Amino acid sequence: MAEFAPLTVEELTPIAFPLVNRFFKDNGHKGKASGDERVWVARCSKGNIVAGLRASPKSEGYLLRSVWVGRHAQRKGIGSFFLREVLNDLGSIHCWCYPYAHLELFYQRSGFFSPEPDSVPPDILAPYLRYQQQGHDFLLMCHCPK
Repeated sequence: MAEFAPLTVEELTPIAFPLVNRFFKDNGHKGKASGDERVWVARCSKGNIVAGLRASPKSEGYLLRSVWVGRHAQRKGIGSFFLREVLNDLGSIHCWCYPYAHLELFYQRSGFFSPEPDSVPPDILAPYLRYQQQGHDFLLMCHCPK
């Protein structure tokens, strides 16, 4: 992460969502920030966006979407730092996500776990079950407030 230090994390206002949308597109991600989402970016010392995250309000918490680190910044600790900072901003709110299975350890290191299905709110569980039926290799994970 040294080449990107100091790294700053900021929540964007909706008027700035096109910046993160451009970042997602330029880095091979199809997600787009819009509507009532909350959006964060991590910027390197030059001010360039190196990571982005969207959080959609769901079930008295948030569904984390588009947790994305730029290709040139991957495997440098930026994603872990960024996710911890966003979770800190969200405070004592439940956060859910559907990460790819190969990212399970990444999310576990930030305090996420795989919940029992009967403890998952319907608006979180239903899309996950659809993804499973479609053959996606996603997990269902939760970060609970302390």
